[in-house]
Amino acid sequence: MRLTKDMIQHISEAIATNLVSKHVATMNTARPELVARIAETITADLLAEDKLNKEVEKLLSAHEAEISRGGMDYRKVFELTKQKLAKERGIVL
Repeated sequence: MRLTKDMIQHISEAIATNLVSKHVATMNTARPELVARIAETITADLLAEDKLNKEVEKLLSAHEAEISRGGMDYRKVFELTKQKLAKERGIVL
């Protein structure tokens, strides 16, 4: 994951504060529980993206020679493949 637990906690607290202060959401639960749920959601999304990245790496490693021969930019092929798989699986990046 690209974010530490402390960073996720800080972001979650900021989101909770903004949602409540701007009256976008009301709290039916204690604030710590709301923050924890937001943090869980962020963590789950980041883990899903990490898993997707590993799948793309594995898929592209099988075609590494073709990518090299074709003079393709690995990073671009990686991003295009990742976007395609994310769309197929309904993952929002």
